[in-house]
Amino acid sequence: MKKLSILLGGLALGAVMALTPSTGHASIVGGPHDFAYNTNYYVNGQSFVTSTRNGVTSTNVCGACHTIHHNPDPSRGPLWIHTPTAQTFKTYDQAGSETFPSGISVSLGSSSKACLSCHDGSVAINSQDSLSGGVITTTNKLGSPVYVSGKAIPIEVNGSQDDLTHMHPIGFSYATAIANMPAGDLNQPSAGVPGTGGSISTVMLKNGNVECSSCHDIHRTQGTSMSSGIFTIVSGQNLCLTCHNK
Repeated sequence: MKKLSILLGGLALGAVMALTPSTGHASIVGGPHDFAYNTNYYVNGQSFVTSTRNGVTSTNVCGACHTIHHNPDPSRGPLWIHTPTAQTFKTYDQAGSETFPSGISVSLGSSSKACLSCHDGSVAINSQDSLSGGVITTTNKLGSPVYVSGKAIPIEVNGSQDDLTHMHPIGFSYATAIANMPAGDLNQPSAGVPGTGGSISTVMLKNGNVECSSCHDIHRTQGTSMSSGIFTIVSGQNLCLTCHNK
């Protein structure tokens, strides 16, 4: 009887813990990409997310980028509704860099293009596409277009908004990079990513490629992205050392 009481007591405690909501898990809510809560982007002196335009107030955290139905183009990303960038970017394989191996080609993935649709400065944050009857229509939600301010763009540009050679390379195969760089310069894809319980391959690479989201997790679900102001998966120099064996 005593053993039964202990067992029942343990089951009851487990049930209570299972039903208790978690308070330690961060998310996109309250982060830099929560456009229904906090933003540094303004139009006519008014915050895009807190002001009312044309009688409509933005309160949808996800709605700036995603839609529940009628995604205009699935290749852009899951339920992606934000207008894509039309820029043609200059990448490292075009720059003739002495330190970028000639055997590595660059092709930006959909996740990086999604980031660039705001961060190359050419498309408004509130520019969205809608699909109806097979026709894609582009509109600025709530009226006036809102652009990422110059100081907020993490991409250094050179004369125009299409030069990606002033930032870490993206859009290339990690395996190809290992094969074209000196032996041991890069850690293997199976190497662990601090604070995540996963590996470079499972946490950072997108279809085997290095993309914007290899370092940044805008939904704040991986590693230190939950608390980092720039939502990097690993903090500080350890982000570099996760891949680079230096």
